Order: sequence, then structure tokens, then C-alpha cells
Amino acid sequence: MVVPSLARAGMETVVVSLTRGLAARGHDVGVTCTESKGPLGHTLESLGFRVTLAPAPGLYTIVLPRRLAGWLRRREPDVVHVHSGVWCKGARAARIAGVRRVVFTMHGLDGVRPRYESLLDMWAGRHTTAAVTVSGAFVDYLTDKARIPASRVHVIPNGIDLDRFRPGPRTMRVRRALQIDDDAVLIGHVARFSPVKNHALLVDAFARVAARTPRAFLALVGDGPLRSQIEARVRAAGLTGRVGFVGEVADLHQVYPDFDILVLSSTSEAAPMSVLEAMATGVPIVATAVGGVPALLGQGEAGVLVPPTGAAELAEALCSLVDDAEERRRLGQAARLRTEARYSDTRMVDAYEALYAAEPA
Repeated sequence: MVVPSLARAGMETVVVSLTRGLAARGHDVGVTCTESKGPLGHTLESLGFRVTLAPAPGLYTIVLPRRLAGWLRRREPDVVHVHSGVWCKGARAARIAGVRRVVFTMHGLDGVRPRYESLLDMWAGRHTTAAVTVSGAFVDYLTDKARIPASRVHVIPNGIDLDRFRPGPRTMRVRRALQIDDDAVLIGHVARFSPVKNHALLVDAFARVAARTPRAFLALVGDGPLRSQIEARVRAAGLTGRVGFVGEVADLHQVYPDFDILVLSSTSEAAPMSVLEAMATGVPIVATAVGGVPALLGQGEAGVLVPPTGAAELAEALCSLVDDAEERRRLGQAARLRTEARYSDTRMVDAYEALYAAEPA
């Protein structure tokens, strides 16, 4: 596996799950980071996995990623699996090292991309034997922009540990931390504080919800570069007592049971892990209809979809669920059943294992 880092985020969580799943089947799997190991990297190391830092800073390492290529040449892997954020560097390094199978997974796209990035992706595609997207919404990018033949493009949805994330009683972990009563309706949001997650839209929408019902509270789980900016926005909106900042949480399976609703306000997503984790836990979801999210939620059968630009629409959907406990229960059950049928980590590992073994197209 080649990734920029193993920070505590969605793509990185998938990489850790895939690494552990493959190792459990007898494969020798290691992770190589080009920027930093990150907290999930240290977790993997504590479990006995090989996590290596092979720095590849700057654009020049795309042309000649010496250190990364040298490391791969020494390891002589059968497969190099490159993930978003280091596609061109990783794929080119693997080819220089003589690796025969190079797999790339696109975990999403962050908004409008400069033309040079599409050109780099075209170049990376030439060094890639199979490209994967976690959502069908991004197949066209790989075939049209990156110019990868359709025969080499595959859709493998992210998977979730259905035993770890499952319906259960409230843990009260978040409610006690934020001093929220048990009878309050707690709306949760789990994401890094970055532009694509659009916390600003969520705060604006929740201001409307808070004005309509005193029962609703919002918990923001995560950290990131925009946190202080969002904290200021919450204070300016007079929501200090209604919005709580939880920070990063390692054991998220203990957090979701406290939520009555999970909200997603992103401007772009492929297959967000927070949505899958909430679905597996039986938490009803209100989400912006972007990227692969509508497909995850069965086009609205297992969650409520709203436009990605309207605070009023998001607020209205949240208020409807805050006031309707029966609909929350129905959507939560539908979401759990959908993850059981389509999004288990076993299915994901099966698909990647088969792809690694297949002859290059």
C-alpha cells in the first residue's frame, strides 16, 4: 500500500481495514507513507504491521521518485496498491522498481482540479494496470480525463466491519462530554475540518434548526485546519450552547450510538466512511446529494438527500427527522440492512484480492 499518510480520516481507515483483512488471509502486506505515518500508522505498527516512511516531497519527485522507487525495488512486492494523493508518484516509482501489477484506488475528488492534475493523472494511468473507484460516480473521470481504458477500470465500494459498527444502546460518551440530556435529539457530524466537508453550510443550517426546536443539538467530531474558523462561526451565530466540538475520536464505534441523526454537508464525496459507519450502526442520515452518496443511500431509500448548496433545504430535512422518531427508526433499520447486503469489509477484501490476482488487462 502506498499513501501520503495514515491520518485519522476516511481513505486511511479503508487502507487500514484492507491491510488487516488481507493479512488475515495470509498475505504479506505493508504500508508505505510518503509524507508521515500518522496516528493510524502508529496503530498498525503496534499491531505488528510494517509501516515505512519513504519521503517524496514536491513535484520533482513525480518525475524521479528515487527514494520511493529504491524502497520498492528492495521489497520486490508482487502488487503495489497506490491510493489518492500519491497516484503519479507511487505508480511511477512502482514501474521504475519493476513491479508488474500497479493498482490505483480513487477515493474521491476535491472540487475543481487544475488542468495540470488531470495531465498528471493521464501520465499516472500509463503506469497503472488497474484503476479502482469506490463509487460509480467517478468512473467517467478515470475513463475520460485520465484516459484509462474501461476494461481496466473497476468499482469496488468501501466496506465496513459490521460486527464493530452495529446497532446498540447509547454509550452516553458524547452526551456526557457535551452535557447534553438523554432526551435531546443529537445530530452528529463526523469529518475533518476541511473545505470539502462544508462545515459552514452545516452551521448555517443548524442555526435555523436551533431556532425552531430547543430539543436539537449538534456534535462536531473531528479536527483539521478550519476548526478555529468554524468555532468562530458558531460563536457569531449564538450557538455556543447548542453546538459541541468533540475533537478526534479513535473508537468511533462508541460514538455513533449516541447520535439520533448523522448529517453530511460535503460538496464532494465518493463513499464517505462516516456515512457507512452510521448506516451500519442504524443511525438515520441526512446528506448532501453529491458524488457517490446517493448510491450509498439507495437514492433516498435509506437516508434523506438534499442539495449541496442550500442551508434552508438541509435545515428542513433535519427538522423533519428531529420531529419524527418513527421515521428515524425506519431509516436507521433500512440503512443497517443496506450495509449488510452491500458494504461489508469482507466483500471489499474479496474484490481487491481477486483484482490483485487477475492478469493485467
